[in-house]
Amino acid sequence: MNPPSPRAPSAPAAALLALVLALGPAPAGAEGAPETPVPDKPPALTFAIVYPIVHPFFEPVTEMAVAYGRSRGVRIIARGPESTDVRQQIQIMESLIAERVDGIALCATDPDALTPLADRAIAAGIPTIAFESDMPRSRRLCFLGTDNYKAGRHLAEVLARELGGRGRALICTGLPTQMSLNQRIQGIRDALRERYPGVRIVDLRTGKGDPELTLAVIEEQIARFPDFDSFTSIDATGGPAAVAIWKAKGWKGDRHKIVTFDDMPDNLAGIRAGIVNSVVSQKQWTWGPLIIDRLLDLIAGRSVPDYYDTGTVEITRVNVDSYRR
Repeated sequence: MNPPSPRAPSAPAAALLALVLALGPAPAGAEGAPETPVPDKPPALTFAIVYPIVHPFFEPVTEMAVAYGRSRGVRIIARGPESTDVRQQIQIMESLIAERVDGIALCATDPDALTPLADRAIAAGIPTIAFESDMPRSRRLCFLGTDNYKAGRHLAEVLARELGGRGRALICTGLPTQMSLNQRIQGIRDALRERYPGVRIVDLRTGKGDPELTLAVIEEQIARFPDFDSFTSIDATGGPAAVAIWKAKGWKGDRHKIVTFDDMPDNLAGIRAGIVNSVVSQKQWTWGPLIIDRLLDLIAGRSVPDYYDTGTVEITRVNVDSYRR
């Protein structure tokens, strides 16, 4: 199946995934922000953050990186493909190498396809790290973000609790080549097999990270398995799509539960409305400052951890308004 045609990003996403230098300060009390205000420094270095696709999920990464970068004398370039076509991310990397930016943080759409580009950047003297989705076969200098296998196991525990240890689960994933998503699926499968055999995955499909396709896929899953007990999205696209479907059907999270990934605004609103039972979220709001610090350490010749897990947090009605504190 061919990838969906590119579409223009939403205005908020496009604004954050442009060359940004003048965003507001980080939210007060947000994890990952500098603890005390630091005077701005004139930019001496330019770091690029490369996303797998333009998506609101990554907006906190850009916001926090830009705000923190001001205090460290770092200018941030944030770029991402407008579709799931891996060739767009390859072109972005080629452009950044040609521009000779001072450092790159890459979340690869397809680790096999992007490994040569990460290696080429390092060969050109540009420190390159992976975030959110690792590239273990590349020469990347370190990884930071979620241990996605553990995240999958975390979600399986939450799902089994919500289902009382028995039920029929529907799952929709995103980009089928993205390592982080596949690691989450494996974590879910392993945890259910080992600890909760009464919870069965009856259907797993991909929406390829495309909102319209994801919506259609979930509707097809519901039509084919009307007696399902739960729905889970592996990426940040499926949760909001499911919330829209539940609203249209007048469903709540009692008969058909939603236990999904990522703290998208629609997922959080779904929790407050009793549609979404639980969300397992990454801590992407911490990644921006971490990316800058890692790249600065590498440029200075300091050692950095090869693998740094920022963990996950469960969000429910109890902590939906306080989970980032």
